[in-house]
Amino acid sequence: MPSKTSASRVPLYRQVQDVLLQRLDGGALRPGDRLPTETDLAAELRVNRLTVRQAIGELTRAGRLVARQGSGTFVAPPPQHFPIELVASYIGGPDGLGAAFTAVGRTLNETLVASEIVLGASAPQAEEHLPDTRLRRIDTVLTVDGEPWFANSVWMDDRRFAGIDRHLQDGAPLYTVWRDVYGVRLKAAWRSFAAAVASPRIAELLEIPSGAPVLLRDGLNVDEDGTPTVYINRSCRSDRVRFVANYRQTD
Repeated sequence: MPSKTSASRVPLYRQVQDVLLQRLDGGALRPGDRLPTETDLAAELRVNRLTVRQAIGELTRAGRLVARQGSGTFVAPPPQHFPIELVASYIGGPDGLGAAFTAVGRTLNETLVASEIVLGASAPQAEEHLPDTRLRRIDTVLTVDGEPWFANSVWMDDRRFAGIDRHLQDGAPLYTVWRDVYGVRLKAAWRSFAAAVASPRIAELLEIPSGAPVLLRDGLNVDEDGTPTVYINRSCRSDRVRFVANYRQTD
C-alpha cells in the first residue's frame, strides 16, 4: 500500500505505479485483462483518483497499458520478439562488460545489495526457466567509475550454489565466483531487451528519478552441459547505456 507520510521521498503516483508494475510483472494482471476503475483502485490503495490517473498515464506512455475509448484501460499485449542470432561464448565477467570497460580505461565494479530465498510463485519468469529448484535471488549493482549504471536481479539454484553470499561480501563479481568457487562456466542462451520506466526501487539503486527511462535486459545462462543455470534481469540506465549487436560475416 502506498505511503502517505511526508517523509517519503517517492511521490504517491510513483508508489501507485510501482504497485501496478508489481502486479503486471508478477502475473496478477495479464495481457488483455481490464484494469480496475480509477475509483476502485483509489479506494483500494487509499489515494486520490487523480493520483491513480497519473500512475496509469505513466504506464500507458510506457506501453504497459492501453486505453480504449468507452471500454477502460487494459493490460497491453506483450511486445513482439525479433530474434538476433549471435555466437555464444563463455562469459568471463558481468556478461563481458568488464573487458569492454577496461579497453577504454574505465573501471567496472559489482556490489552486493541483497540476497534471499525466493518464495514460490513470486518469480514466475525465473521459475519457468529454472523449474524444480529452490531459487535464490541475488541483487547487485554494477558501477562504472563509481557511478551506478546497472541494477541486477539474478536467480539461481540455492543448493547448487550453497553459501554464495559469503563469497560476494568483498565485492567479487558473480561470474568470477561462479567460475572460481563453484567451477561453473556460463554461456548466454538468450537475451531480450525492452524499454521501461524505473520503479522506485530501481531508481534508488541507480540514483536516477523514479519513472526515468531504463532499458530492461532479461536473459538465461546455461552451463557447459547446456543446463539452464542462471536467470538474469538487468535494468540499465538509458542515459548511459547503448547495446550494439555486431554480426559476424560468414560465407
